[in-house]
Amino acid sequence: MRRSAMLVMLSSALAMSTASSCSSAAPSGKTAVADAPHATASVTPTPRSIVIMVDGKRLETMTTGATVRDVLAQAGLRLGPHDRVTPGLDAAPVDRITVLRLLSEPVTKVLKIPAPTVEKNDKKQAAWSRTVARPGKPGLKRVLIADVLRKGKKVKAAIVQQTVIRKPVPQLIAVGPKPGSVGGAAARLNWAGLAACESHGNPKAVNAAGYYGLYQFSLSSWGTVGGSGKPTDATAAEQTYRAQLLYNRVQGRWHGQWPVCGKNLFG
Repeated sequence: MRRSAMLVMLSSALAMSTASSCSSAAPSGKTAVADAPHATASVTPTPRSIVIMVDGKRLETMTTGATVRDVLAQAGLRLGPHDRVTPGLDAAPVDRITVLRLLSEPVTKVLKIPAPTVEKNDKKQAAWSRTVARPGKPGLKRVLIADVLRKGKKVKAAIVQQTVIRKPVPQLIAVGPKPGSVGGAAARLNWAGLAACESHGNPKAVNAAGYYGLYQFSLSSWGTVGGSGKPTDATAAEQTYRAQLLYNRVQGRWHGQWPVCGKNLFG
């Protein structure tokens, strides 16, 4: 009896162990299935607005193009053999695309940019003087030159693009004070009367004998009172100022300078 009971107990335990193993391998009522592959959905590009500038004319278009080439094709724009496009045709499109229509193969040149002149008032300078305080230096620019069509007409060797390589350095001119008179007794004389007699009041008057301006300076007398160039190159105010300097320089002996019209100074 005892041996029979032990055999029954061992059989029961073995049956329970086998059932537990089967249960862990496959849950009751469910079948193990391998993961199924996921289907990939196609994505439709969203149209976007892009501005195309063609020779300065604005064209706005809606496009789904992935490259600049695609955008231009969708917009119906055909390119000539020499046309230039920015960004490049195979680049991703940006909000603004520029097309330059060219009728010839473009040529690149480096040109000088003239130095501008800047004037600065300087009280330490002589009256009516102009002195170069700092010389200028020209700049450089890289230009693209080609034949183009403008307003229906062919323009040869036009600059279609330019990039500044080096900015020019301005020339600085120190400009002295610009007084209208020297003051004192000379300033109270009738200079308008003298000018009317000498040149009919014309600061550009030239006498073939070698006299210039309102007061008919000779070049030598003009130079003695600090004038540069010709009197006719100076303003009327500067000519009057230097005429008064000349009057003071000769200590009022005007007869040698204006023998015929000098008397008008006192009229």
